Amino acid sequence: MKKFKFLFTMLLLATMAGFSSCSDDEDDVDVREQAIGNYSFTTSIYIEDEGKLVSFASELSDLGEALGIEFKESDFQVKGTATVSKSGDSKILIKEDGADGDQWILNNIKEASNGFVFDVDATTIDDVQFTNYSGYKLEGETKTYGGGYIATNKKLEFYLYSTLEEVLDASLDEETADDLAELLVAGGYTEEDAKEDAKQKVVFEFTLTKK
Repeated sequence: MKKFKFLFTMLLLATMAGFSSCSDDEDDVDVREQAIGNYSFTTSIYIEDEGKLVSFASELSDLGEALGIEFKESDFQVKGTATVSKSGDSKILIKEDGADGDQWILNNIKEASNGFVFDVDATTIDDVQFTNYSGYKLEGETKTYGGGYIATNKKLEFYLYSTLEEVLDASLDEETADDLAELLVAGGYTEEDAKEDAKQKVVFEFTLTKK
């Protein structure tokens, strides 16, 4: 009888160990795996106005009307392809395809019911400092993140920001900057307007869809 009790105890312990092992395996699932692959992407540009994001085209509509220029949202969008891969033990690397493609690192990855959320490492590209912009919110939560991956539609989205001054300084040569200044003055733009706008956040929205 003692022998049967001993065997039963061993069997029970082995079964519990099996359950424990299964649980550990589930805990070890890498949520990043679902996002690995090739993507097409669109980058859209916004201005932060009183805490809200306004498309660059809308922000320039009054100025465009004064100058006789029609700005379209597509004028401020960039399209391309990118590759998403794991980086180290806990991060994700997004690299724009091409020899000179830009790249971004996702950190603080947190599993969600339908994918995961994350923040983005600050990085400098073409002398412009890009910083994580918390513009992404999970349904039912109040906390915002730099971005998220939605598993059902295989879409990855994230936000970065810089200042208008930094973006323009890096994008325009001296001659183009002078021409733009003349156009702005012609449209009623003042020096005070320029100083105020220089501090505005320019927000870049990256929307990636898995191929």
